[in-house]
Order: sequence, then structure tokens, then C-alpha cells
Amino acid sequence: MTHLTSRRRFRLQRRSFVAGLGGLAALGPVRLARATGNPKVVVIGAGVAGLSASKTLSAEGVEHVVIEAADRIGGRIYTESSTFGTPCDVGAHWLHNGETNPLVPFARRSGIDVYEAGEVEGLFADGRWLEGDAEEEIWDEVDDAESAINRAVDRDRDVSLRSVMDSDTSPLAAFLVGAYEHAASVGSLSTIDWDRQEEGTDMFHDGALGSLAAAWGAEVPVQFNTAATRVDWSSRGVKVQTSSGTIEADAVIVTVPTSVLARGAIKFGHDLPQETSRAIGDLPLGSYNHIILQMSGNPFDVEEDTMLCYAGNGGTAGLLVNAGGSGLTYFDVAGDFGAKLTRQGEGAMVEFARAALQDMLGADGLTSLTKAKAFPWEANPLAGGAYTAARPGRARARERLKRPVADRLFFAGEATSISKPATLDGAIAEGARAARVAADEVT
Repeated sequence: MTHLTSRRRFRLQRRSFVAGLGGLAALGPVRLARATGNPKVVVIGAGVAGLSASKTLSAEGVEHVVIEAADRIGGRIYTESSTFGTPCDVGAHWLHNGETNPLVPFARRSGIDVYEAGEVEGLFADGRWLEGDAEEEIWDEVDDAESAINRAVDRDRDVSLRSVMDSDTSPLAAFLVGAYEHAASVGSLSTIDWDRQEEGTDMFHDGALGSLAAAWGAEVPVQFNTAATRVDWSSRGVKVQTSSGTIEADAVIVTVPTSVLARGAIKFGHDLPQETSRAIGDLPLGSYNHIILQMSGNPFDVEEDTMLCYAGNGGTAGLLVNAGGSGLTYFDVAGDFGAKLTRQGEGAMVEFARAALQDMLGADGLTSLTKAKAFPWEANPLAGGAYTAARPGRARARERLKRPVADRLFFAGEATSISKPATLDGAIAEGARAARVAADEVT
């Protein structure tokens, strides 16, 4: 797959965490449910993969229960309104692969306007907005890097992006090729995994995706505040120990993020197969975090949903300016730099964004800023990061993780998607796949 070949064709396919407006919470509350007796299947996690698994099991007539450690559904798809007085998605927002994404028709049926996403409209580096030859030089670097990566993919070379790129590739071009789309820097990302994403139309919408996903999943009964702590699959069937007691079933579908599994938040009563354990470790969640800026007026003098990229003050960032006309600008940091900045805390993240505003806009940038807040997903113990990116040499981990274990333990989520990894629609498809396989085993 060829990614970016020019500035005009830079259609963002990144699985970004950016902003949205509006709200759909009124479309229906999520119903609570408690297990009565022993279900056939336990679904661990009520993100979109878990919700999709439940919908599929219901369609198959399979008795099951969904448990969720948090007090809400959606996982890394979440809308909140308290910080800025307007709904904003602090998790996923983009509707990728609009032609096949089930939330696109659901949004339209719900009265949400869905429209094609735009392109990166401006680059800032070396203390100035790049124009003419300087701007084209960055896009030429992007073209060269992607051509080199595509050659490696054609030869089935599963190595880091950095190893096949020119050594003098600028930080901004490297950011555009790697972290901006994949949440992992070019030295940490597999060439094969970089190439997995299917071509499709990326969509924006005038709603809040977290609320949209909550409405889509409202029919699913969920046991909230019920954390799975241990899964015993050593004998016939499974036993899932939770903070609310033990559930016995014939099978279990695990949809929690790989970073949560890697740190041992859920113990397994019998050691997982080596290939499964390795796959979990080879698919860490990358770093992609928002620093959301509420700004008065239109200091960038651009249309809503304008995308810009910044390099300066030792780091890089992507901006979504005036998202949906909300007055909110999403200043997103990612990859190695983003992870380092996030470890320094929310204060350091906000200060970096403020310094960048002053670089790009001068004094007007700070005077127009009315409020700022960072949303670091690594700090969330139920997430541990943004979305998966396979380590160099480990792109086949997705295939290994999706293989059933003893025909009763199934993993599902964006991490197991081969053609749509790190996307909402990939997670939905994988939840449904795992549910169909589990249903065949227990019925």
C-alpha cells in the first residue's frame, strides 16, 4: 500500500485521538445486567470489540455476560463535557474506512452529519511556516521515506521504518510517516505492520464519537465496576474470577488492551501458549495524546477542522484547529517524544503546547488561549496507551494473538485485526469474528 505521495494526497489514515462535538447520550442509557446462573460465554471488556462480540452472540442466541472494570462502556472511545463546557472526544474520533465502518450508517440514521476528512494544510518548522521549496522539501522527504518502506514491504522485510529511511530525514517528515499516524516512532514500528491498513475513506462527523459509540452499544447489558482478575482455562470450560465473584462458562472472549494484559492485570490459571504471550508483548500500545486548547476567536485564521503539523522546541505535534467549529484545538503529541513528554506530567504537556502556540502565532497565541488540559492515556490503568503498533520484526504477532487457545479462550480487538489494526472498525469486526468462533464451539 502506498501511503503519502504528495501534500495534496496526504489523506490522514492515522488512528488519531481527536475532538468532536455534540452528544448522543440521550439516545438511550446502557442497561446494567447481572449474570444469572452460568452463561455460555464471558466477554471481558465493554469497548467496541466487546460490545460487538455481545451483539453477535445475541444474534447467535448464545447466553453470555459482559463484564467491564470501568463504570462506562467505550474503552478508549470516550466523550466528556465538563472540562470545556462542550462535548469533546478525549479518545478516538475518526471514522476510518467509511465505506465499511458500521458506525457511519448508524451516525447518519441518528441525524449526525458525516463528511470526508481533509488534508494537512500547513507545516511549521525551523521557527517559521514552511512555504514553496521549503514545504515541498518536507513532502519530498515523506515520499522518499514511504517509497523506501514500500520497497522493504515488497521484499517482505519486517524491520523498523528508520532502518530503511534516509538517515538525514527531518524530524517533521519522520513524524508524518510514523508517529502521527501510528502512535509509534519510525525506530519502533514494523514496516509490515505500517503497511497493513486497508485503503478507505476517512470521515469526520459533527457529533461526539464517544457518545455515538455509547448509543450504538446501549442495547448491550453490561456489568460495570467488575474487573476480571484471573482466567482459569486449565480444565474443561473456564472460570473468570472478578472483583464481584467468580463466573463459570464454556468460553471467554478477552477484549482488554494488550498493554493491560502485558503488565499482568489479568492472571491466567494455566500458562498461555508461548506464541500468545509473545504476541501480547510484541503489540504494545503506542503513545498518542491530546493537549486540548480552548481558544477565543480564530487566531490561526483558518477554517474549522484544519490540520497542521509542528516541529520545534525539541518535539513534534499535529494540530486539529477549531474542531467542528467548537473553538477547541487538539494539539496531539505522539511516539517517542510524546511518551517522554507524557511521563513528565500534564503540566509539561501543556507548557509544550503553549510554547508551540507562541512559536506559531506570537503573543496572540497565548492571549487567545483561555484554557488547556492534557489527556494522557498511558496514565489510565485500563488502557495503558493509545493503540497497538507491532515492534520491528514482530508484525505476525496479530495473527498469533487471534488464534483460539484450547477452543475456549479467544482474544479480540484492534490488536488482532490484520487489515484494519488500530481502528474502531477493526475492533468491531474482530469482536464479531471472535464471537462467531466462540459460538461455534459452545453450541
